[in-house]
Amino acid sequence: MKKFALLAIGLCACMFASAQKVVVKGDLKCLKGVDAVSMNFTYDNMTVGKMSEADYVAKKTTEYNEKEAGRGDKWKNTWESDKQNVYPEKFRELFTKYSEILCKDDAQKYNIVVNTDFFEPGFNVGVMRQDANINVTIKIIDTEDSGKEVATIQILKALGRTFSGNDYSVADRVGEAYSKAGKEFGARVKKACK
Repeated sequence: MKKFALLAIGLCACMFASAQKVVVKGDLKCLKGVDAVSMNFTYDNMTVGKMSEADYVAKKTTEYNEKEAGRGDKWKNTWESDKQNVYPEKFRELFTKYSEILCKDDAQKYNIVVNTDFFEPGFNVGVMRQDANINVTIKIIDTEDSGKEVATIQILKALGRTFSGNDYSVADRVGEAYSKAGKEFGARVKKACK
């Protein structure tokens, strides 16, 4: 029984050590009564693991092309496509669900800029896995007040994992990390605007 209790305490400690951290500067209440925002995604100065994104993409493209001609180029196109389509959609979906604020393409009073600072794609090879995780900095910009930054929120180590464990693609794992970050941001906005 003692061993079980120690194991449970150890597992809880590991879970909390790897939990995401949220840092808020400014007041999220600026979004009170707002029905819709515009939202943009950037990847300025993003690192992937311990590398710059440019170095990581160049390395992976070369490795895959050496294994099979054209495979690396296809991988690179998928990488860029996921950044423009999959990850923003995952984030927006849960942000909207939890904040009850719509994300629209056209200009709104508030523009939310989500910059990915860090990206760990993780891996899943069946018998072994590492969860994906991301760090994002979210800026709320008042477009009607000379582009004034009203609030900033950083979400650090948003984990991406699926319950089924069938997250063999980078898009699946990282998409879940963006969903988690969108949910956290949306829930914080909703709470601040009560």
